[in-house]
Amino acid sequence: MRTPLRATSGGRVTSAGKTGRAGKVLLSGVLAICLAGAMAVPTLPAEAAKPKPPVIPSKAAVERAKQAAASKAAQVAAIERQLAAAAARLEQLGVQSGIADEAYNGAVYRLQQAKAEAAAAAARAAEAQKTLAAQRQQIGRFAAASYQGGGDVAKLAPLFTAEGPQELLDSAGTAHSVSSAMQGSYLRFTATEVMTNLFKVQADQAVVKVKKATDEAAKAKKAAEAAEAAQSAAVTAIGVQRKQSIAQLATLQNISVQVAAQRQRGLEELARQRAAELAARKAAELKRRIAAREAAERRREAAEAAREAAEKAREEREQQKQDQDSGKKNPPKRHKPTPPRDNDGGSHGTRKGAQAAIDFAMRQLGDMYLWGATGPNRWDCSGLTQGAWEKAGVQLPHYSVAQYEQIQHIDEDELRPGDLIFWSLDPDDPGTIHHVAMYLGNGRMIHAPRTGKPVQIDSVYYWEPPDFFGRP
Repeated sequence: MRTPLRATSGGRVTSAGKTGRAGKVLLSGVLAICLAGAMAVPTLPAEAAKPKPPVIPSKAAVERAKQAAASKAAQVAAIERQLAAAAARLEQLGVQSGIADEAYNGAVYRLQQAKAEAAAAAARAAEAQKTLAAQRQQIGRFAAASYQGGGDVAKLAPLFTAEGPQELLDSAGTAHSVSSAMQGSYLRFTATEVMTNLFKVQADQAVVKVKKATDEAAKAKKAAEAAEAAQSAAVTAIGVQRKQSIAQLATLQNISVQVAAQRQRGLEELARQRAAELAARKAAELKRRIAAREAAERRREAAEAAREAAEKAREEREQQKQDQDSGKKNPPKRHKPTPPRDNDGGSHGTRKGAQAAIDFAMRQLGDMYLWGATGPNRWDCSGLTQGAWEKAGVQLPHYSVAQYEQIQHIDEDELRPGDLIFWSLDPDDPGTIHHVAMYLGNGRMIHAPRTGKPVQIDSVYYWEPPDFFGRP
């Protein structure tokens, strides 16, 4: 059945009307979305804000920055100089305390000498006094015997008085009447009296010398104590100053205190290594010179031995020729062999003694320094060398100056293990010696350096070059 046209058209019209209203609604939504999207779209580059102009410091600001940097660098340099000066100050105080310590040892040594001289002078004076009294009694016996015999010698009675002998001989007549034996006794008495008075004066002077030496020893002790106290206080104060300086250094360099301290230790270690390298070069040069001298000595000894052998051979040939000419057939004379010598010119006993001294000193490694100490666990410089060589049977005084005075003096290139090395204030005056060490060979030595340091092994040149050398 066909649908009527009107009905169909009406239906289409109705449908078209609904679609139109829905289209309007849809269009409105799309427009809204488009507007919203348009508002959300970013602006184009052309529409972006202009960039901020760069900050350009003024010339004055640049100059101030440069000055600030320079000031900071100057402060850093100043602090580094302070640290170096503090280390040098500690080293200087250590040297000064060592000098004061040895000065005290010298004062004690002179006091001991003065006491020994005073005791000897007192003993001489007492012995002379006893001799004088005995001779006075002898003269008295002469006078008594003559008096009892009624002779002119009875006039010798005044001898019993203190002034008697001189008064008696002042009389010419009495002098002629005195027997020759009496005269000889009196002359001996007079000579003894003179010596007795001289010994009394020497004894009195020795007592004064002891008093002076005692006062000097007391002053030296105070000076040593003051030097030790100054060094100890400086160690503490400079330690605090060092920490503060390192903290300031860290702030100025914008690094941590630990890194600053590490850097400072590194710089100090670098300086120490450079000094050690220099000392090693000097030690190697010393070793070379010692070896060259020993080689020259061996060549000289070999040449001398060859010359002596040739001379002996010539003498033997001449003797044989003389024997042949005279018809004798005596066997050639046997020469007594020359005792062997060490390659360094010393005796075997000396070398053994040196090794004993070295062995003793090496056993003290790590023992701390103590001024005036001679062991068994604390030492000063001359105390260590004294104790070491005592083990070798050599008696040395506890004073570096006196040690040098009492041993054989040698040159630097004659050094061999066990020899002693000395430092002085004046390289031309051994009386200013203030430190002593023992040579080990190969440019090394063992010594007790100073307060705060243990007995240790160092290069001979770790410090200042030594001035004097000796062999016990």
